[in-house]
Amino acid sequence: MSESMATPWQTLDDGLGAQELAWRERIELRLYQIACRAGTTDDPEIYQTCYRDFFDELDAIDHLLGERRFALGGTQASIVDGWLSALLIRFEVVFYSLYKLNRQRLEEFANLAHYLRDVRVAVPVPGTETIDAIRRRYYLADNKINPLGRVPVGAPALSLPHDRELRFGRAKQLSDRDEDPHAQRLQGEWVRPQSEHRTATVDGERFRPEAGRYHLYIANNCPWSHRTALVRSLKGLEDVVSMDVLFYTRDPENGWQFRAEEPGCSADTLHNSRFIGDLYKRAGSTEKSVPLLWDRKTDSIVSNESAEIMRLFDVDFGTYADSTWVLYPDHLAEQIDRLNVFIYHAVNNGAYKAGFAESQEAYEDAYRRFFEALEYIDHMLRGRRFLLGDELTESDVRLFPTIFRFDAVYYTRFNLNQRMVRDIPSLSRWLHTMLEIPAVRRSSDLTHCRKGYFGRTGNNIVPLGPLTLEP
Repeated sequence: MSESMATPWQTLDDGLGAQELAWRERIELRLYQIACRAGTTDDPEIYQTCYRDFFDELDAIDHLLGERRFALGGTQASIVDGWLSALLIRFEVVFYSLYKLNRQRLEEFANLAHYLRDVRVAVPVPGTETIDAIRRRYYLADNKINPLGRVPVGAPALSLPHDRELRFGRAKQLSDRDEDPHAQRLQGEWVRPQSEHRTATVDGERFRPEAGRYHLYIANNCPWSHRTALVRSLKGLEDVVSMDVLFYTRDPENGWQFRAEEPGCSADTLHNSRFIGDLYKRAGSTEKSVPLLWDRKTDSIVSNESAEIMRLFDVDFGTYADSTWVLYPDHLAEQIDRLNVFIYHAVNNGAYKAGFAESQEAYEDAYRRFFEALEYIDHMLRGRRFLLGDELTESDVRLFPTIFRFDAVYYTRFNLNQRMVRDIPSLSRWLHTMLEIPAVRRSSDLTHCRKGYFGRTGNNIVPLGPLTLEP
């Protein structure tokens, strides 16, 4: 290898531990030198072998970085992250084009682009070369592979959002500010009432998982109901947990109502109630919300908190549930919990904060936070099928009801009119991916959503557009 192409890891080995030395060998010999060999060889077979070996190694590192923030684990970046980021910078500006290692860009990996952005501000990178200097050093080193001597001007976008702090550190400030309901109301903010019937887990004595014992009440247009119906369907619990669907328009005095004569709606098949409030009264409560999970055996409420019902269906009904989708796997649990906080505050509840704001200032604040969150999620989804990689998780299910409704309802009804989901590339692709899952599609009723939201506007006209995804 010529002096002009010497490796960027010329540093003394003194003081390095076994892990650091192993990583240096992995980066320098199994990645950097393979890349250089691929880019400078005249032999197609050598190029093809190097191409495969290079991306096999990069795939393995990408997978590893889906489970830890930094290469050695822990909460602090190390010299290893400096070395790895130095290599990744070269992939973007040299290896992809000059060396023809062009299977995919860094942005199309699930984790590598996010990791690079994170590390570039977390740890000094060995050497002081600018990106422009790196480009010139490689593109002008060998006129055989670059006979015209032209140096491209593009550079990786290192200032774009990344998800490393949210996934592996504290929840993003955009979403986790302390909320004071009294102060929020004074500022014209809308404050969501809290569910009072809470069961975090299915108690082995009182609420033992049993087929035919539990009954779910939902309204299709309610996003909190929607996500419980999604998990019930994804987990294959339709024959285990029965369900009734309330009418999409609430009675002015009594709230959610049963209207079996309306398409897609049902009667209360357990108690023949007229209103959901009648069921709460039966349990000695004055609430009127959905979803509601009812226990036939004790004739009582299990929970009316959608997040808890989702977790019950996914985790506690294991012996009855389909294991195709494990929505809260142990190895992603902490990441899911952090992401859920962000999704709830910035997106799910964020849409309502804009739509129901009682002051212009509160509306504009919610509007900005909401679209900042969508931009963040769009970047997060680049190179990924789902929010955290190739696995569908509870976080995807929590995000879906808001995104599903957005173009047809929230864009107009909540004055969130900066742009539609269909104009946000990665988020739009994710929405299509979600709707390709049969259990998701059959649990999503856009007709009820349209009628439920717009049926309560001044003239009760339900808009016919826009052209969008239909269930």
